[in-house]
Amino acid sequence: MWKKIFKVTAWIAAIIVIFGINKLVYATYPLMASKEVTHEETSSSKYPNINLTTITKQTKSYTFSISKPSTNSENINSKIDEWIDKKKDTFIKEVEDNKKLFRKNPQADLNIQVETHRITKNIYSLVFHTYEYSGGANGINTIKVFNIDLKHDRFLNIHDVLNINKENMKDFQKNILEVLQKNKEIEPYIFPEKLKILAQPEKWEWSINQKTFTLFFDEYEIAAGAAGAIEIKLPIEKIQDYLQENFQAFLKIPKKEEPLKGMVTQEEHKKLNKDGKYVALTFDDGPSKKVTPQVLQVLKEHNAKATFFMLGTQVDYYPDLALEIAEEGHEIGNHSKSHPNLRNMGIQQIKEELDYTTNKIKEATGITPKLIRPPYGSYNDSVIKYAKDHDDSIILWSVDSLDWKSRNAKAVNDVVQKEITNGAIVLMHDIHQETADALPQLLTALESEGYQFVTVSQLLEWKEENGVGPHFGSIK
Repeated sequence: MWKKIFKVTAWIAAIIVIFGINKLVYATYPLMASKEVTHEETSSSKYPNINLTTITKQTKSYTFSISKPSTNSENINSKIDEWIDKKKDTFIKEVEDNKKLFRKNPQADLNIQVETHRITKNIYSLVFHTYEYSGGANGINTIKVFNIDLKHDRFLNIHDVLNINKENMKDFQKNILEVLQKNKEIEPYIFPEKLKILAQPEKWEWSINQKTFTLFFDEYEIAAGAAGAIEIKLPIEKIQDYLQENFQAFLKIPKKEEPLKGMVTQEEHKKLNKDGKYVALTFDDGPSKKVTPQVLQVLKEHNAKATFFMLGTQVDYYPDLALEIAEEGHEIGNHSKSHPNLRNMGIQQIKEELDYTTNKIKEATGITPKLIRPPYGSYNDSVIKYAKDHDDSIILWSVDSLDWKSRNAKAVNDVVQKEITNGAIVLMHDIHQETADALPQLLTALESEGYQFVTVSQLLEWKEENGVGPHFGSIK
């Protein structure tokens, strides 16, 4: 009889453990959800005549995140859109061909993110960084550059900028090779036989500004995969003699940038009451020009502090919003540059993603973020190593509002109020209008239960948690 009781008890305990683990795994990896979710948002940016559309999609088999710029030129837009659509369609086809590989784990991932470099009032370099994993051992990094002249409704080619002929090509190549050879991290991996492309300027991916001329090479294009995608930067004075006269005149035009209001030092917060009730509200994927200001207004009305995990590409477009968030006493964390699945990446790729965002946040606010939230809550040993090396903490969550899935203000309120507990970290996104709509009622309801709203760092200090983590917050 006692043996039967023991067996029944053991089975019940096992079910409880399994249920608990499943709940934690789902909270950690929302990309496992079975529902197909697509989100698209278009907003203006700090760059005149350029808007940015961010498109994200999650399915059982894959995720993608695409930043698509649009200008006042239909000709330019159509060619950029054609290139993006081709990349996306090829990726989806490859996932379909490898669907057995992704039946259990949605590891297929496509990220197309744009860096915008303003050269003059009307001339821009749009540098697209693509990371694609659709099967095989590793993902692939590629780079595509569109150099555009909005005034004349056209794309620039290398000969519009540089006067490179047979006579001076050898000198130009020599300058490039010197840069490669001086880079001890890249030089051992170079394939000498593939450097022939240096003599074929029409095949270059390039950008230029008042300080540097940059050449971009994909993984494996001129070096072994260990070197990653390669950028060769030549100081502008090194190529001064090769510039076309009219373009040399363009580069003398000073770049007009809106001055920042000032740098912010995040203040020390008061120590929390040991017996208090606290919750950390967190917002991912911003800042968003439309939604983030609404979120900030509601937080101000409730005297609430929160933590914003920002994408580097968004900070680049909306630095003033990042500064406003910091000025109002909220905490800023690193959510990567372009929202890839870091679990599929090596240490160098992870470093590039996180370093970029750290630098953009520091440029905009003066603050160096010390918290990392990996996209999708997905990480590997390399992410942990990066956090250790930089004395950062990995922050996940214990309550997923599912705003990214339901896109419904009432549903967001219902989920959070049902799952909330003292010491919880709540996941939301300041890119969804429904999230901003849900906040007034949500904050009022939680306040009525005695909760106070604090930053993640305050919560970790109160819970006496430190180190890399990952830190989840209290689970109900």
